[in-house]
Amino acid sequence: MAFLDSTVLNDFQAREATNEKREANYGMLNLAKDSTSAVDYVPPSVQEVLATSSNARNAKIPVLKDQTVTVNTTPGFANIPVNLGETDSYYFTAYDVFSGFRFYPAAHAENQVDGQWYFDQVMRNVLKACAATTDDIVETVMEARKTQVLDYDTQISQGDGTFSFSAVNDELTIDKSAQKDTMFYNLGQLMIANQLPGAYRIVTSPAGLVVNDAESMKYDTQNSKNISWQQLYMPDDRRYISDQIATSANFNGFFVRDGALGLYENYPYDFRNGTRIAGKEWSISDVELPYMKMRANVYVNSEATDGTALVTPGTRTDLKMTHFEEMALWFRFYVVYRYNSDIATRPQDIVKLVGATT
Repeated sequence: MAFLDSTVLNDFQAREATNEKREANYGMLNLAKDSTSAVDYVPPSVQEVLATSSNARNAKIPVLKDQTVTVNTTPGFANIPVNLGETDSYYFTAYDVFSGFRFYPAAHAENQVDGQWYFDQVMRNVLKACAATTDDIVETVMEARKTQVLDYDTQISQGDGTFSFSAVNDELTIDKSAQKDTMFYNLGQLMIANQLPGAYRIVTSPAGLVVNDAESMKYDTQNSKNISWQQLYMPDDRRYISDQIATSANFNGFFVRDGALGLYENYPYDFRNGTRIAGKEWSISDVELPYMKMRANVYVNSEATDGTALVTPGTRTDLKMTHFEEMALWFRFYVVYRYNSDIATRPQDIVKLVGATT
């Protein structure tokens, strides 16, 4: 019986072992995934199409564009405004993150490296690499959809420090003195002033919020809870770190309203139908996989091979006429976002942040 099949992924999550590859942070991926439940602009019927559609078919979402409404102060038949609405539609592009590995069972027959342990560690490394790639994809989307205009930044930041939005770099810079426990409240009020109220999440480069956290600890009189976790606009579970965000400042990051981004998975035909042909198997993982937080399209294949080149030639007759098993993991997904008919003049609910060093 083949060692590799889709069910090994179920047990994989429960096992831990030593691995030199370090744990990392994939905050942009996690933010997009956690924000999906608040997406209200993708109808259920379109979600179903996104799950199964190929590149040949686009699931279009209808929208009513913003309009300038005429309002009169004199009633009468002749003064009834037309106020015709203009409609539009848009759709999303699918992204593909693909990797996998080969496994030679005979190579572990006389080997200190246990086959099950080896599988777990290679799988973990593959998933980490896939998560880093996906994190970069989400960052690309956020860069493309970040706000290019933001009003009232100077007024809102009165008091400790200043906020300053640059229409050249499309970034909101927060000076060091403003990176305190009031920062999140001020950011929330800034978005309300731009007619974009709601619950927000923040993702930053590593250690990006250390100044804010340290400042808020000054008010922790009971030594049991950090006051910043209780802030109205940014509790602990809405803060993310990404190792894929680079910075030369105190931090770089994004301030994102719930639902501004979402992530929907896609499963091609043979995978969702569980095709099996001559030792080859297509399936979808039963569970969301670690790091990626998505179910994978899984392809498993077994073939005969001469594996003597894997070790010192001639020393392992087990590998002369043996076989390998290979597993491919294909994560196919859409990163969805809210419609904006004129992103150059209409504020967006995705704000790029720069935490200044001074």
